[in-house]
Amino acid sequence: MVDIQHFAAKNRLVQEIADNRRPAQLLLAAMDTSLLLAGGLVAAWIRFGSWHLPQELGRILDHPGFIAYAVLAQLGLAITFDLYRPETWRTRDYLLARMAALGISLAVALALGNYLVLQWRFGRGLLILTLLFSLPIQTLLRLLWYEVRPRSSARRAVVIGTGPIVGALEEVLADRPSPPFNIVRHLPAPNGTGQARLTSEDVADADVVIVAQITDDSTADRLAALNFGGTTVVDSAGAYAALTGRIPVRQVDSRWFIATGDFSSLATTGFHHVQRLLDVVAATALLIVTAPLLLFAAIGILLSDGRPVLYIQQRLGRFGRPFTLYKLRTMRRTAEEDGPQFSGDNDKRVFGFGRFLRRWRIDELPQLVNILRGEMSLVGPRPERPELARRLEDEIPFYAFRYSVRPGLTGWAQVQFPYCSEPEEHLVKLEFDLYSLRHHGPALYAIVLLRTLGALVFPPENRRA
Repeated sequence: MVDIQHFAAKNRLVQEIADNRRPAQLLLAAMDTSLLLAGGLVAAWIRFGSWHLPQELGRILDHPGFIAYAVLAQLGLAITFDLYRPETWRTRDYLLARMAALGISLAVALALGNYLVLQWRFGRGLLILTLLFSLPIQTLLRLLWYEVRPRSSARRAVVIGTGPIVGALEEVLADRPSPPFNIVRHLPAPNGTGQARLTSEDVADADVVIVAQITDDSTADRLAALNFGGTTVVDSAGAYAALTGRIPVRQVDSRWFIATGDFSSLATTGFHHVQRLLDVVAATALLIVTAPLLLFAAIGILLSDGRPVLYIQQRLGRFGRPFTLYKLRTMRRTAEEDGPQFSGDNDKRVFGFGRFLRRWRIDELPQLVNILRGEMSLVGPRPERPELARRLEDEIPFYAFRYSVRPGLTGWAQVQFPYCSEPEEHLVKLEFDLYSLRHHGPALYAIVLLRTLGALVFPPENRRA
C-alpha cells in the first residue's frame, strides 16, 4: 500500500477554508463598525437635535481615541462570542444568546472607558441610545444572514478510500449548518488496474480530493500531478483537522507528524520569546486587577470548608518537567482519600462555593504566579498530574507530544471542550492540543484569549464528533 503520509504536508485546506470565510467575516465586521458609528450619529441627533448636532459631533470627533476604543471593543467582543463565524450558528437561539452577551459586555466596556478616562466623559444617554440603535439592527441582520446564507458555495470534495475517518468526516459535515465542502463522490481505493484505476473523469469536478487510502504508485503520481495543477489534495486526517480543529490521533502515525513539517519549529520559533513577554505583562496586570476577587474567594473558602485556601499540586510542565502548581481549593479536604482521580463537571467532591469558583474558573487565578515564574503560559495545554499523565501516556498515542510547549492557564482545548473525567475525553482534548501545537503562533494565542471569555459565559459542549 502506498503511504498516504505524502499528502499530509502543509495543510493547504486549513488556509483555503480560512480564505473562504474571510469575506463573510470582513463583511460582518464592516457591518458592525458602520452600525456602531451610525448609532452614535443617530444618538447625537436624538439627544441634541439638529441645532446643536454639529457642535456635539465636533466634540465627539475631538476624541478619536474613544471612537477607536469603541470599535475595537465591538470587534473584540464579537470575536469572543463567535459572532464572525456564521458556520457555528447552529440555531436562532444560539445566535440570540450570543448577541445578548455581546450587548451586555459592550455596554460594560463602553461605560468603563467612559468613566475611567476623564477626556472621554460623554453623557450616559448618548451611549445608551447608540447601543439601542446599533445592536438590534446587528441582531436582525445576523438573523437574516442565518436564514438566507448561501449553501451552494460549498466546495465539491471527492474521497478516495475507506476507513473510520471517512465516516467521521461525513458525520462532521452533516452536523455543520454551513459546511465548507460537501462530499460529492466516494471512490474505492484504486489498485491501478482495469476499472479500479483512477481516471481524470473521477476527479474532474473536484475542488478538493481527500485521500483516505491508496494502494498503487500510479494513483499517487496522478494525485500529485493534480495537486500541482491547483486542486487541493489532502489526507483524510488533515481534512478532519481543518474541519474540527482536532488532529485524529488514532488515524495517524509518527510519520504523519514528520510529513506535515508544522511541528519541527516548536522548539526554535521566535514566538516563544514574544509569548513570554506577553505572558509576564498580562499576568502582572491580571494579578493586580483580580486581587480583590482572590481575597473574596479566599474568605469564601474559609467560611465554606475551612483551611487550607490554596491547593498545591505537582504538575508536568514543558518537556515533562515537574513543577508546583497553585489553585484555590474547591474540593473537600477528604477528596483524595482513595488516591488521585480525574475530576469532572459534576464531581461530588466539590463543595458548594467551590463549584461557583470552578464554574467561572476563579480557582485557576493563582496560576498567574506560575506564569510569572516561567512554569506556565497564559495559553497552552493544561498541565496534568504526573501519576495521571503516566496513565494517559500509556492509553493515548502521542500524549507526550503536548509537553513540547509550556502548559497554559487556558488553551485551544479548554475553550473547545469541557472538563475531562474519562480517558476517551482526554483523547479528544489531546486532539485539540495537537492542533494548537500545529498552529502555534500569535494568531491562535490571541484567538484563544478572546474566546476564553466566551467559554466562561457559554461553556463548551461535549461534542466528540
